Amino acid sequence: MIRTLIQTTILSTSLLVPSMALAQDDVQVQTTDLGHGLYMLATDQAGNVGILVGEDGVFMIDTQYERLAPLIDHAQREISGQDVELVLNTHWHGDHVQGNAYFAERGAVIAAHHTVRERLTHPQTSHLLGSTAEPLAGAFLPSLNLGDHFTITMNGQTADIVHTPTAHTDGDLFIVFEEANVIHAGDLLFSGMFPYIDLDTGGTVEGYIAGMEAIIARSDENTKIISGHGPLSTRADLEASVAMLREGKARVQALVDQGLTLAQIQEANPLADFHEDWNWRFITTERMTTTLYRDITGRLE
Repeated sequence: MIRTLIQTTILSTSLLVPSMALAQDDVQVQTTDLGHGLYMLATDQAGNVGILVGEDGVFMIDTQYERLAPLIDHAQREISGQDVELVLNTHWHGDHVQGNAYFAERGAVIAAHHTVRERLTHPQTSHLLGSTAEPLAGAFLPSLNLGDHFTITMNGQTADIVHTPTAHTDGDLFIVFEEANVIHAGDLLFSGMFPYIDLDTGGTVEGYIAGMEAIIARSDENTKIISGHGPLSTRADLEASVAMLREGKARVQALVDQGLTLAQIQEANPLADFHEDWNWRFITTERMTTTLYRDITGRLE
């Protein structure tokens, strides 16, 4: 079991949360079988979950919100009939980690890049959103803190875990299941949507593009890619997102070079022709323009 292999590196945690009611009448978990014991679990409420199931145990990628964790667990148990053995967080944002304590109290080891624990205990204010996350403690926190490259062999799969610095945040991981030709991209892919690039916790536009290109380099036309948000995707979806982001940045850069302020650039609406295809409820065309402007100038106005 993977827990046996890594237990000597684990820090103890003391905070456990009570089990939550299973019923969530407004949410359904959609399960997609990717073959080779791999599945994608989606609720359209939070970051997409990946699971690898087999005789070595259940390896879960991301845990969604605390209130949704019982639903995610119910869906994975219908497949595996087991507790989750190992959880890997792709980064620190709440819609990917707030279910951690639910699984930790049932015996799961929680792992993430070593920057994540600090981000969760001392969250930064998001200027784009105008809010600050509540700090987390105890069983919500990763107890296994990973470096920039880590490999897990489990259930007949080699999971190559790769850190992409200064991308969506400073602690993003993507996971390549080599034998199955499946990749979990975390929030390095908002498939068919403007991405959230968290400039306040180490994200950058060029780093985000580099992260997507790193995934592209590990994929082919047959690779199944679990996006952080959006449908099951392909390399072509990543390439489209790279092209959009590069073009969008170039357009905003041209207006910055003319000396325009953020308000003037918003009025010019350089991303107007992307709006229909890429705008969504969280990262609107206006917010994407703001992100590009701030990334270029370092200014908020």
